[in-house]
Amino acid sequence: MAIPAAPTTPTRPGRGWYVVATVLAVIAAALVVFLAVWIGRAVAGYSVTPFEQQDSTTVTVGSRGVAIWVSPQDAPTSCSATDLDTQRPALHGSSSTVTVTDGGRTWSRVGIVKGEPGSTHLVRCNPTGEFGYADNPRIGRYVLYGVVGGALAALSGIAAFVIVLVVAIKRNRKPRPA
Repeated sequence: MAIPAAPTTPTRPGRGWYVVATVLAVIAAALVVFLAVWIGRAVAGYSVTPFEQQDSTTVTVGSRGVAIWVSPQDAPTSCSATDLDTQRPALHGSSSTVTVTDGGRTWSRVGIVKGEPGSTHLVRCNPTGEFGYADNPRIGRYVLYGVVGGALAALSGIAAFVIVLVVAIKRNRKPRPA
C-alpha cells in the first residue's frame, strides 16, 4: 500500500528577486541619464565658427568633413570649396536640411567640405548672409544610440516591473486549504 504524499506548500519566491528588479531599474535609469547627458552635451557643445572674412575662408578637413553653415537659415546662398593642393572642387551638397542654433542664431547647413584628413580647402560663398563652419555633426549616430539605448532602458525597466509584480503576487498569495 502506497503512503500518500504529504501536502506541500508552494514555495514563495525569495526577497532576492526584489534585488534583481532593483538592479534592473537602476540600470535602466542610469542608461537614460547617460544618454541624455551624452546627447545633450553633443548638441549644446556644437558651435559654428563664423568666417573671418565676409565671403571666404580656409578650412582644414578632419576625420568627418567640415560643414558650411549660413545664417539666416533661409538666405539664398551659393558656395564652393577648392582643395588647395589638388585644385579640385570639394563641397558636396547636403541631401537633407539640417539646422542648429548657436548663440541665439539659427544656422542652416549649406554643404560639407570633404577631403583627405588634414587637407586645406578654400571656401567661398556669396555674401547674402553670414557664413560659418564646424565639424560635420554625426546626427545619425546620436539617433541610433538614442533609439537602441532607449529600447534597452525600456526593456530593463519593464523587466524590473514584471519581476516586482510577479514576486509581490506570489509572496502575498495565501495557501489554499486542503
